Amino acid sequence: MSTATVEQLILERLSSAQLPDPVDNLVVASLLGDDDLAAALSSDGQSRASSQPGSDAVNEPVATYLRAVTVEGFRGVGPQVTLRLDPGPGLTLVAGRNGSGKSSFAEAAELALTGDNKRWSGRTVIWRAGWRNLHTSGDSRIAVGLAADGQRGVTSVVREWPHDAALESGTAFAQVPGGPRQPVETLGWAVPLELYRPFLSYSELGTLVAGRPSEMYDALQAILGLDQLIDAERRLNDARKKFDESSKKARQALPDLLEQLSAYPEYPADPDDRARRAEAALRRRTPDLDAIEALAVGDQRSDDGMPDRLQRVTSLTLPGSDAVAEAVQLLLTAERKVAGLAGTPAADARRLASLLTTALNHYADHPGEPCPVCAGRPLDGSWASRARIEVTRLADAARDADTAHEAVRAASRTLRTMVPAEPAALAGDLGGKADATVARDLWQRWAKLAADGSNQRLCAEASQVIAGLASAVDQVRADAARALQQRSEAWQPVAAALAGWAELARASQHAGTMLAHLKSALTWLKAAGRDIRNARLAPFAEMSARVWETLRQESNVELGPIRLEGSATQRRVSLDVTVDGVKGAALSVMSQGELHALALALFLPRATASDSPFRFLVIDDPVQSMDPSKVDGLAHLLAQVAADRQVIVFTHDDRLPEALRRLQLPATVWEVVRRERSIVELRRNDDPVHRYLDDARALARTTELPEDARAVVVAGFCRSALEAACHETVRARRIAAGTRHAEVEQALARAQTLHQVVALALFDDASRGDQVAARLRGRFGPHAVNAFRAAKTGTHTTYAGDLTGFVEDTARLAAGLRQ
Repeated sequence: MSTATVEQLILERLSSAQLPDPVDNLVVASLLGDDDLAAALSSDGQSRASSQPGSDAVNEPVATYLRAVTVEGFRGVGPQVTLRLDPGPGLTLVAGRNGSGKSSFAEAAELALTGDNKRWSGRTVIWRAGWRNLHTSGDSRIAVGLAADGQRGVTSVVREWPHDAALESGTAFAQVPGGPRQPVETLGWAVPLELYRPFLSYSELGTLVAGRPSEMYDALQAILGLDQLIDAERRLNDARKKFDESSKKARQALPDLLEQLSAYPEYPADPDDRARRAEAALRRRTPDLDAIEALAVGDQRSDDGMPDRLQRVTSLTLPGSDAVAEAVQLLLTAERKVAGLAGTPAADARRLASLLTTALNHYADHPGEPCPVCAGRPLDGSWASRARIEVTRLADAARDADTAHEAVRAASRTLRTMVPAEPAALAGDLGGKADATVARDLWQRWAKLAADGSNQRLCAEASQVIAGLASAVDQVRADAARALQQRSEAWQPVAAALAGWAELARASQHAGTMLAHLKSALTWLKAAGRDIRNARLAPFAEMSARVWETLRQESNVELGPIRLEGSATQRRVSLDVTVDGVKGAALSVMSQGELHALALALFLPRATASDSPFRFLVIDDPVQSMDPSKVDGLAHLLAQVAADRQVIVFTHDDRLPEALRRLQLPATVWEVVRRERSIVELRRNDDPVHRYLDDARALARTTELPEDARAVVVAGFCRSALEAACHETVRARRIAAGTRHAEVEQALARAQTLHQVVALALFDDASRGDQVAARLRGRFGPHAVNAFRAAKTGTHTTYAGDLTGFVEDTARLAAGLRQ
């Protein structure tokens, strides 16, 4: 399996895929996480991800073995106890009855290194509640010692909890030989622990193949190190669903909006076509959002321009009464000044200058003709020269009079132009919303007065006419404003609906654009993922097939190719099998033991990948539900894996250590015993016969029990030692002869009494119990018969002989039976 991560493999393919930038960026963002994908989606997919996959540098992990697991106050372990392991390839069995605390070591090692435990991960809080040992009042602690290639000493990974801390509140650290404490993450194991997870608990063993098809698909992808691909596809698919829904919202809301527009009233005297224009903009193949938004924010246009006319009416202004009074007063003052100049030399000079100027103009047109006024001398050049000199003199003398007359003209002009011409906005009908008749009449009256009236009349009537006109205009203006307000209030709900829909439509357009990008990104990622998945699955499937062949033993189920099929909610693992040559579905025909064997076949290729830095595997209770033949296959398989891996197996079933001994496969066996108050003891024991005899010897020598009680218990251990020796002999003989494992176990189960068990060992016939004593005496001597009888009856009646001698006689008999 390649060491390249999913990120690296995807980026390699992206570099040559020539995808559009938005699609490329969405693929990258989906690998990085939810926040990065959300950022890419909010910016039309154009923004580059804030970080690039694989950019976090960590230390390169090295090949590592387990050296020791120390547990205190955790699960079934009370006072501190250490499981010591040989840090190198080989098989180690940790055996003990259910409740002995053996699995606590497996769970402790998993929790120390991964920070989690599959036994309770994803389950309700009640599964976590019993993590602290009930008999521990102090702190809890887990320490895992590891031996790494090329490093001297032991690397420690420790997790500790104060006595009152919750599971999530513990502290953790790692410490390499000679170095300071540092975060566990610095070991660089976060990714390898996901890719090559070396732990397989019994709960995982059962759920790996027994869950829903999609869960098995996801679990197998995780085993292949494709978790990130799963997450990326999930993120893109979730986003696709979200944007698909968003892209339809505007279209889904359109019928209600059109219904609201169709109900918008039209007044014959005040036509308002905005609703119709909005409908037209909405019904276009691509709605005109600019037009819709313009209508929503106050576009008052209509076919007859009525809103514009009303708006112009509201803008009409006239001079105020003070300004009019001031202009009238200015004109009156100028008129009085002109009148005051009458009969003065300035006035006379002005009049004469005007007369001479007129004569000169006549002379210019009729030179040499007699004066038309006096009919006397002709107006010649000499006269003209003298007349011009006189005009100049008279003009200087008439300057004050000219100034006064110009002031009158200016004041008159100012007053006459104070009111503008009648505006076009008042022309015609205002839709019944405002009556401009009075205003128009007064405007025309003023216009006539301003055009034809003398200054005196203007001064007398201007203030009254303009005041009346202003009052009339104020009324029209108020009516127009009220009409516009009513129009606006009627339109406002529709405008709000249009604005909301336009905003929704723009969001839907954006969603539609992003939906297309997401579909392209998801399609590309699925295709790339399929290539990566197939490449990783090929060697995995090949090894799984070999593992299954080793485990299946007498099973008539043959496993076909392992395939990952489908996608989304239809994803599944195809495990085609044939049963006696007939095709069938794997999970429906396999026994529980076969399913567990299949789970191992799926687990081992990942955990033993050559790229894994972990040279150890921790497997908890793999023997459960396996029939005897598969236990032999499991023994062979574990021995094969242990040739270049450190394999630690926790089991409560004696069949696995027995199979290893019978098949002469090397293994180290540790026995776990749990005493009162969670005191856990570990002792190395490779042989159940020796274990029973050792217990018997220890009890025979103790003085802490009454003699009668000691005798009964010692006899029980001796009987168990003899039964174990006989079972080993029977299994070895019959299996070597080709007898099916199931038949061997059935024969052992039928042998209920010690007579029957020993007869089965001696004669391969449990019914020959009456010949046992004679055969024992003949082969092993009288001590063998005495040991047999004492073991048989000693558990019911107290043995009165020497307990130590009894144990040693039993040991010699067991050794003979095993040969």
